[in-house]
Amino acid sequence: MAAGDLVLVTGATGFLGGNLARRLVERGERVRVLVRQGSRPVALEGFACEMAEGDLRDEQALARAVRGCRHVYHAAASIALWCRNRAQFDQVREVNVGGTRRLLRASARAGVERVVHVSTVDAIGLPPPGGIADETTDWPPGRIRTPYAVTKREAEQVALAADVETVVVNPGLMIGPFDPKPSSGRLLLPLTRGPVIFCSRRGGNNFVDVRDVVAGMIAAMERGRPGERYILGHVNLTYCELFARALAVLGRRPLLLPAPAPLILAAGGVMELAGRLTGREPLLSLETARLAAANHYYDPAKAVRDLGLPQTPIDRALADAFSWYRTVGRGRSGFPGLQC
Repeated sequence: MAAGDLVLVTGATGFLGGNLARRLVERGERVRVLVRQGSRPVALEGFACEMAEGDLRDEQALARAVRGCRHVYHAAASIALWCRNRAQFDQVREVNVGGTRRLLRASARAGVERVVHVSTVDAIGLPPPGGIADETTDWPPGRIRTPYAVTKREAEQVALAADVETVVVNPGLMIGPFDPKPSSGRLLLPLTRGPVIFCSRRGGNNFVDVRDVVAGMIAAMERGRPGERYILGHVNLTYCELFARALAVLGRRPLLLPAPAPLILAAGGVMELAGRLTGREPLLSLETARLAAANHYYDPAKAVRDLGLPQTPIDRALADAFSWYRTVGRGRSGFPGLQC
């Protein structure tokens, strides 16, 4: 079956997928987005694109969504950092692994030319102590145990073995506008209020402008090598360093207090217990508290060299993120306390 000229984007109601679909429309591409019934991507308000209703668990909906598509960007995922029980974990796996398998199978049958599959740097694993990881870093068993990281690692392996030409990208922790749920906003929004801000004394992450990740994904579609993965990241910072930069962007001067790991672990334990009692995902669990003290540091040199990945200053990403939070936050309960 011959491919058409449509581009399918999954996950367009999320942070990365929304920014990607918006950019593709701006470039003049014919874009179709896979959305659940009644959903509408916030980033695409005022933009013309085709909506295909369905989700990753529906094989027939996926077959309809990829029909006539030349390219597929797979950015949809269940971003669960904690599960109350095994049944919830299996639901995450069904979306992230099973959904990826179904989408790639449907893409191959429909004659899709190429798929860009969105993974995560945590699917690569953590670097050795004091080091920086790259695409060749081995997955360290047991070092990252969140449902999201484990299932995205499995989904990445499915993508690399697919019958359709596939390139894998591994974004760092993204910052920028059109973050509706929010994503990195969960880390940033508390900085807009309060006289005291706590940050992890140890640990850090690789931070990147979400629009740089979008540019890297488009370049991966155009010239990435099939069967390979590319870290789409920028700068490695401790969480205290990121918070200091964000507060400078906000023009706020609260007391920034580095918190020792035992205190963060204790907070994670209390919040996880509350989560198990209520069934609601805690803001911090024991596992995420443990990971907060780890250095999630990655080297994006391969993507910079091969894909021309932009390296936008993270202060600009922070400024645009807070500007967007201000604009959409007025009157929305999902964005409390936006007095920034």
